[in-house]
Amino acid sequence: MPCEEVLAHLTGLYAASDDPWQHRTSAYEAAKYAATLDIIGPGPFDQALEIGCGNGTLAALLAPRCGHLTLMECIPAAMASARMALAPQSNVTFIEGQAPAALPPLRPDLVLLSEVLYFLTPEEIGDLGEWLRRHASGRIIAVNWTGPTDEQLDGNAAIDLLAGILGQPATHRHDGFRIDIFDMTG
Repeated sequence: MPCEEVLAHLTGLYAASDDPWQHRTSAYEAAKYAATLDIIGPGPFDQALEIGCGNGTLAALLAPRCGHLTLMECIPAAMASARMALAPQSNVTFIEGQAPAALPPLRPDLVLLSEVLYFLTPEEIGDLGEWLRRHASGRIIAVNWTGPTDEQLDGNAAIDLLAGILGQPATHRHDGFRIDIFDMTG
């Protein structure tokens, strides 16, 4: 996950730039990160997991709130950028692979899925949702662009599929994106 066509597209984007969505410089991205971190809260989180960490911009902001942070990325060039961005952090583990197949047996008390779900197929979201249902022990935070995508799903449809497995989330709507919180503590 994601499928070969999406992997090729994302690989091409990261081959052209280590920051294809301007995560480091965009005012929109900065506002989205601030809203995400506000909802996540100060922590500390014992074992956090970010699936689809991209170039590590958001992960670098999240890492100080975590006892340990595991980052997963399936695009090698994006993972290389994330490793560089988080080099000073001793509490970070990197997994280059696809979720959930390459995930080790974790019990994360925080899972972050930022702008990743709509790159997956419905079947892949189902597999990931089942892994999260079995393994997540805290909150799952899903951040999604709400505009049109060039993918099979948009952010709203992707959340609906995940909610079919994890239950209805608490939703916070913003200009251009939504943040959904799934509580797995109960």
